[in-house]
Amino acid sequence: MPVFRLLTAITLVIGLQACVTVEESRFSKKASPEKAVDNYTQLGLGYLQKGRPDWARDRLQRALEINPDDPQANDAMGLVWQTEGELDLAEDSFKKALREDPEFTLARHHLGRLYARMKRHKEARELLTEVANDRYYNNRVGAYNDMALNFYRMGNSQGAIEAYSQSLRLAPYNVDALVNISTLLFEAQRYDESLKYFDRFDRLVERDQTEHTAHSLWLGIKLLTIHQQTSRGVALAAQLKQRFPQSEEYRMYQESLNGAQS
Repeated sequence: MPVFRLLTAITLVIGLQACVTVEESRFSKKASPEKAVDNYTQLGLGYLQKGRPDWARDRLQRALEINPDDPQANDAMGLVWQTEGELDLAEDSFKKALREDPEFTLARHHLGRLYARMKRHKEARELLTEVANDRYYNNRVGAYNDMALNFYRMGNSQGAIEAYSQSLRLAPYNVDALVNISTLLFEAQRYDESLKYFDRFDRLVERDQTEHTAHSLWLGIKLLTIHQQTSRGVALAAQLKQRFPQSEEYRMYQESLNGAQS
C-alpha cells in the first residue's frame, strides 16, 4: 500500500476571510485606542496573508504597544511567529490571547494546530476536540480536518476516519476530506466505502470545481480496478500518464501493469 499523504498543506491562517486591506490613512490621532488596535491587527493579518510577515509583525507590534493584552493582536502575532518558525514565541502569543479571552475559539484552534506541528499530539487532540465541539465556531470543518491529521500522525487511522466523517457531515464536498478519507478506507481494505467518497470527489472534478492530483488519480485507478469499472479506470490512467508522467504514482501504475503481464 502507498503511504498515506495529505493532499495539501492546510493554510496557516485559519480565520482569515478574503484579503484584508486597510489604508494607513485610517490611523489618525482622532482614532480611539481600541479602533487603532483593531485597524493595526487587520492590517497585519492582511500583510501576513500576502506573504509579508515582516510588515505584519511591524503593524502588530504597533497594536500591542497600544494594548499589550489585546487577544486578537496576540493571536495574530502568534501566526507571524509561527510563519517565521519561532514556535515557542507563537505558543506564548496564542496562550496570552486565551488568557485574556478564554472563549477565543480561533486562538485555541491555532494553538491546537501548533501543538500538532510540534508533535505534541495529545495536547493538540484535546484542544482540537474542544474547538470542533464549539457549535458556533465558523471553521469546525477545519478543526475536524486538523483532528484527523493529528490522529493519523498518532498512528490512529480509525480516529482519523471518524474525524473526516464529522468534517464531511458539516461540509459534504470538502475536497481534502473526501480524498483523505477515501485513501484511509482503501488502506483499511474497506473498498466499497472508499469508492463512495471517491465518487463524490470525482463528481466535483467533472463539474470543474476541483482537479485531480496524481494521488487521487492513482487512488481512483486502484478502486475502479477492484470494482471492475474498466472504462473509468482507463480514462483516469490516461490522465495520469498525460498530466503526471514523472510522478511516483505513474511509476507505481506502470509497475502494476508489468506485474499483471508477468
